[in-house]
Amino acid sequence: MIYRHHQFRYRMAVVAAMDNLISKRRPQPFTRIGLGVLLVGAAAICGAQRLSAPSRVWSVGPLTKAEQVMGFAVGAGGTTLSGPHIDSQTGSIFAAARSVVFVGDRLVLASKIGMRQLPEAKIPAQVYELLSLDTQTGQVKDSREILAFGSLPVFATNDAHVIVAGRTVLRLTPDLKDAGVFDYHADGRKSGSVENISPDGSTLGNATSPGYEFIDAGSLKSTKLTDSPAYATSVSSKGFVTDNVHWTGKYPNDLGFVTYRDASGDHLLYHGSCGGRPQFLTDDLILEPGCKSPLIIDIHGNLVTTLSVKGGFSFAGVSQNGKRFALQLTGSGQHERFLVFSVQTGEPIAEVKPDQDGEEQSWTALSPDGSMFVVGSPLKLTLYRLP
Repeated sequence: MIYRHHQFRYRMAVVAAMDNLISKRRPQPFTRIGLGVLLVGAAAICGAQRLSAPSRVWSVGPLTKAEQVMGFAVGAGGTTLSGPHIDSQTGSIFAAARSVVFVGDRLVLASKIGMRQLPEAKIPAQVYELLSLDTQTGQVKDSREILAFGSLPVFATNDAHVIVAGRTVLRLTPDLKDAGVFDYHADGRKSGSVENISPDGSTLGNATSPGYEFIDAGSLKSTKLTDSPAYATSVSSKGFVTDNVHWTGKYPNDLGFVTYRDASGDHLLYHGSCGGRPQFLTDDLILEPGCKSPLIIDIHGNLVTTLSVKGGFSFAGVSQNGKRFALQLTGSGQHERFLVFSVQTGEPIAEVKPDQDGEEQSWTALSPDGSMFVVGSPLKLTLYRLP
């Protein structure tokens, strides 16, 4: 977590800290309410299991000028400050899977490098440097500067372009040339926020507050889904999922709900004593990482696979072909590590241990075909080829 002697930065850091605490909690499993169980599998992750080792392709860094910051931890005893350290930009679980992407033969990332006061704004903008790296060598080939108020998510499209969601939504080529722009305030919108892309890279989700719409990642044309207030944790090309719709009238004793919304309305998939941030793996399959054991369910509420892991966990990306996904696994006294799973079987394929632990979660991304995995931060980024 980061403290920068500025009220805005402090507020953003506290929000990120609380989001991470919520994401890491270990609740009890949901109650299934689907049409039936398709398949129940258990992928047990234990010390005796031997996984094929990925091969390191390259490591590079630092990629941008690092900032010196103060650290703090929020706990039961209050806020504890630590000494100055180099900002790794890995203090947010949410940003970890939205900061680096594979785009054609490039890797594109957004690194925060400072702040700048704009004449028209009351608060300073954050300055990001977009970098485009050669996938084969890790060499920086192109760069450009982007300003944003808050985080700057980056996404990869299914036609080898990059989406940068800042003050507007930019569509860029792999070498960071302009290829289109989506204005949040066009067509009478009062606001907008793009925070998710479908696993296949075809569709962006835009929260219009109130309301929600889809944006075609190629044409940047929008299609309204609902005018009602909505918050999405993940989107597909047909709908979105959320943990923010509470069916307490029907289930007053439950705390956690997973709701799928498409053109036909809301569909309750799970309810129970726990909750988390559901994530699409394909248009039809959803990862529910909030329970003690991660679950893969379908959009009809059927349980497909149960994963068994030790320690805390969080989502770390999915390949566009829908074949593989990754989880960050943490446990008491353990270093950060990632497991790459098969979507079809729920079995682990490879384990990756970063050279440097992230503060909360290192940046990660899977290549479109799932054959490569990148992990790290602007301080040190490493590319692996997976078995």
